[in-house]
Amino acid sequence: MLKAVLFHKVCFKTLIYLLHGDIRTMIRRSPLEQYGRAKHDAQAEFATAHEKTLMLFDGAINFVGVALQAIDRSDFELKGKMISKSIAVIHGLKDCLDLAQGELPSNLYDLYEYMVERLFKANLTSDSEAIKDVQGLLKTIRESWAKIPSEVHQVSSIKTC
Repeated sequence: MLKAVLFHKVCFKTLIYLLHGDIRTMIRRSPLEQYGRAKHDAQAEFATAHEKTLMLFDGAINFVGVALQAIDRSDFELKGKMISKSIAVIHGLKDCLDLAQGELPSNLYDLYEYMVERLFKANLTSDSEAIKDVQGLLKTIRESWAKIPSEVHQVSSIKTC
């Protein structure tokens, strides 16, 4: 059953922080950038749990993509930051799984653990292939989430983040 994930306000705040940074970063942005971020934050606040899950996947996919570009440019500081953000998002996804709901959340948990391990090692060695592997897995899972019928988007469980 699709009772695997439940998002709570804590997860929303984590989503905003991971995707955009903290408030101190927001203050240093131009007014146009602040408007764009505020609009995106408002969309996230009113999004369903299903939409928030997709946003988290999009963020993680984007972060690993930037990490790959950083490796190509030998920008190891940016690579480290982007991989760290990717790992944090994956941990966020993992922490919101309700493992009492059966095999699906358990399998996702194991897959998320695998991705974190691959990213951690890739960060140490700048292994582009490992990062591409994780990016592919994230895209595959994201595509699967996007195909979930809308009538089951609001299914919830007792798990809280």
